[in-house]
Amino acid sequence: MDTQAAAAIPLLAVLKPREREQVLRTAREQTYAPGEVVVNEGDPATRLYLIRSGTARVEVGTTGKVGTLKAGDFFGELALIEEHGRTATVIAETELTCILISAWEFRASLEEHPEMAIPMLKAIISRLHNREHHGN
Repeated sequence: MDTQAAAAIPLLAVLKPREREQVLRTAREQTYAPGEVVVNEGDPATRLYLIRSGTARVEVGTTGKVGTLKAGDFFGELALIEEHGRTATVIAETELTCILISAWEFRASLEEHPEMAIPMLKAIISRLHNREHHGN
């Protein structure tokens, strides 16, 4: 895993290189083809997804598309923090490469490196703001 390239992801950028290596030690990369479903709404949450490249659309129930994710974004944190099923379906729009971090590793990393919560909160607030003010 290229931990230096992962430093471009805001969630990991707050960590020192050694800490980033620790968080990524059990992570793996996966690439999805355009149109491929990455996660389905309601499915059990087992991983956090960090987007290295590509774009994905986020769909919720009958509402349809509610957002777009791009390189540097992440998803899956809410289901892992609250320990419930996925709150949305995520579909690759272009070839999408993600770093996958297991639920247990994510929770342990967040406890050990609480500074990771700051970029996470900023992203969650931005998502809420977009939905409230722009309808997506």
